[in-house]
Order: sequence, then C-alpha cells, then structure tokens
Amino acid sequence: MAAALLWEQSPDIAFVVLDTAGVITAWRGAAEALFGFSEEEISGSPIDVLFVEEDRVLGLPQLEREVAVSAHRSEDDRWHLRKDGARIWVTGSLIAIQQHGQHVGFVKVMADRTNLRARIETSENRLQIAQEKVQARDAFFGRLVHEVRNALGPMRIAAEIMEKRGLVVDELAKPASVVARQAVLVERMMADLADVVRVGVGKLTLFKSEFDLGAEIVDIADVVAADVEAKQQTIDVLVPPVAIPILADRQRVHQIVFNLLHNAIKYTPAKGKIWLRCTVEVNHAVIKVADTGIGIDAALLPVIFDLFTQEDPDRSGGGFGVGLSLVKDLVHAHGGFVEVRCDGKGQGSEFTVRLPLDGPSLPP
Repeated sequence: MAAALLWEQSPDIAFVVLDTAGVITAWRGAAEALFGFSEEEISGSPIDVLFVEEDRVLGLPQLEREVAVSAHRSEDDRWHLRKDGARIWVTGSLIAIQQHGQHVGFVKVMADRTNLRARIETSENRLQIAQEKVQARDAFFGRLVHEVRNALGPMRIAAEIMEKRGLVVDELAKPASVVARQAVLVERMMADLADVVRVGVGKLTLFKSEFDLGAEIVDIADVVAADVEAKQQTIDVLVPPVAIPILADRQRVHQIVFNLLHNAIKYTPAKGKIWLRCTVEVNHAVIKVADTGIGIDAALLPVIFDLFTQEDPDRSGGGFGVGLSLVKDLVHAHGGFVEVRCDGKGQGSEFTVRLPLDGPSLPP
C-alpha cells in the first residue's frame, strides 16, 4: 500500500524492481514516461537494455549490481537509453533488497537530469574556451614582450652612448633625457608583463638568498628619488635601526616594493607625501607604502589586485594595469599576503605586504 502511494505520488521518479539476476519485474512511477517502454514491453528484460552500448561493453550493469549487493546501494550518474534510442542523463540509485538475511532482488530509483547535464557541459565548454583564451593571451603577451624588448634595447643603448659621448646639444638634452627615461620605464613594464605570463603558465621561479630587508628598502627608495623630486613630492623612509634578515628572492622583493612606490608616485598629486615603512611582526616582515594620493574607489577595492585593473586610466601613463596583480602574485609566491586600505576617494591609500622571514632568528 505504502509503496503504491509512493510510486503514484512521485511523478518525476522512476522505480524499477529487479530480480537477483537484474531482470525487470516491475515498472513503476515515471518509468514509462522516462524511458518510453510500457510495463508489458519491458518486463522480463534485463536492466542492461537501458544502458548505453559503451557501458554494456565495460560490464557496468553487472558491476552496479555487485556493488549494490556488497555495499547495499550503488549510486551513479550516467547516460541511459530510451526506447526511441535517445540518450538521457539519469541519476540513479540501485538498492539491494534483503529478506530474512537473503538477497531477494533490487529496486532502482532514477530521475532524468538531462537538462542539468546540458548545463554542466555548457559550463565545461565555456571554461574550456576561457582557458584557451587565457593561453592565447599569454602566448600573445609572450611574443609582445619579446618584440618590444628587441626594439627597446638598441634605443636605450643608443641614448646612453649619445649622452656619454656628449653628442646631445643643449637644446636636445631634455628631450633625450625623456627618451632615455621612458625607454627604461617601458622596459620595466615589459619585465612585469613577462612575469605575469610566467605566473600564468606556472613558470615563475624564485631564487632565494638571505639579505637585509631594511637596507634593500632604503636602496629601492633611492631608485625612485628622481621621480619623487620631479613631482615635488616627499618620501619618508622608516626602517628599524638593526638589520632585518630575510630569506627571499631579492629581485622579486625589489619588484614588489618598486611597483607599490611607482603606484604611489603616479597617483599622488604634486607636493604630496609618501611613506615607505618596514618593520617586523613575529615571524613576518611587514612593508607598508602609504600616500596622500587620490585614493581608491570603494567599488574597486575588491578587484584592485586583478590583472589589468586601473584606478584611473587617464593617470596610468601608458601602463597596462599589471603592477598590482604582479605584486600579489610575487607576494603569494613567497608565502606572504598583501592588502590595501583606503578611507575613501581623496584620502590616500596604504598597501601592506607581509613576507615570511624564513631566516635566522632576529636578535633580541
């Protein structure tokens, strides 16, 4: 009585009763609607007829029954066949029935999930297309970096030779300086882009060595001093009075700090102020870059470290929006993390990098 009510009140679920050999003895619920066979047509046939040919060749119908006998239940999602030959994606559960400790048959409960499978396949296809686009993008950027570097090298060298040999007349000194400076800037951008490609294909390698992070911070600040002066900005560099030994990739740490400083200089108005701080918290080195710049829109904060994100394209100076994304990747490669804080537009911003020291214990 209860079983009959269950079958009648489950219009989307098929219930198939089998004997111990897997032969269909009852065909209930949505079984006819799902597979197209009437009970008279299907009774006496093995459940195998509902399986697709490739699964029958693998012996999966028999395996399903063996699993159900051993574990009392066998669950799977697979393609099945309708009477008209159409394939439907079915989620099913085969239950082994026991009576007085003896196996007396099976009940298979099935539901049509073809629409769900179609959505899954559509999502998989979209993911595959997205992955192919990413691979194509990385390949394009790889070629772009190679070609631009090939063109920049001779330009930069020519500018250096002209300056060293005094071949630039006074009225061309400033334009020549701009060319040389911009060539160096574009080379840095190409180096960042090349690293983004390496991260994307899993080929970024760290060459760790022990060095004094505080001294490195001071040196990096010296590198950007000319840019700070050109905008009439001021920069305060604050590091501990003792060495901060850290085991890290010196060049990559330089990239991290330089990109943060470059960002601060770019988005801080003339006569603004920048702070570069370094300290230690337990077993992490903490680097902070703060400024009195234009700040970051609240809507942009969650994606500020995503590739190609730019706060203000008009102020990008021709940048690609890869600097902060590369900072995040390089920090994560070191086992650290980076975060940003901003109290609103026009309130400046503060970036904090935490890198594991991984070196000898700090002096007391």
